[in-house]
Amino acid sequence: MRAQRLGYTIDIETAANIGETVGGIAILFTLLFGLRQMKYWNENRRYEIGWNPAHHMNNPLIHRGFSVSTNKLHVNLTIQEMVALSREEKDAMNAMMIGMNDIGLLGKNGHLSLGLVEAFCGPYVRVFGTRWRRAVEVFTSASMFQNDKPIEAVWGGLYWLMDTFQPSSLSVEE
Repeated sequence: MRAQRLGYTIDIETAANIGETVGGIAILFTLLFGLRQMKYWNENRRYEIGWNPAHHMNNPLIHRGFSVSTNKLHVNLTIQEMVALSREEKDAMNAMMIGMNDIGLLGKNGHLSLGLVEAFCGPYVRVFGTRWRRAVEVFTSASMFQNDKPIEAVWGGLYWLMDTFQPSSLSVEE
């Protein structure tokens, strides 16, 4: 069979081949567009996840937690000193340490890049890590009868941060 249009004759098989080729090209462009969209979605998702530490650090309660870490916590902290903290100071410490724990869990499980976690948390962990570790130990020993889970199960992200960013775990270039 032959079809004639605008003075050209084309048989049915040639028309089918042209249609198949055009359809294949359309599928190829659709796949390329889909890959491009996935690439942009992944980049955008990483950007959104990066806001988690930024939002955490940009909170007055967290700033107060750092102030308490500076002025009230030390490596020989006792339960009496922890009990003597005001409710506001305890709330600030709780918010800061739980947020750092969450960031640590995101970093530990690969949802945040190590570079991003280092940029937001590394300096603070190196300065306050030993104090936070002592505060967790004191708190856990005081509430051990209420919680039979090991410290690492509750504070795994914070411990990961402290272990990863402690000064002795970082390479020092001479």
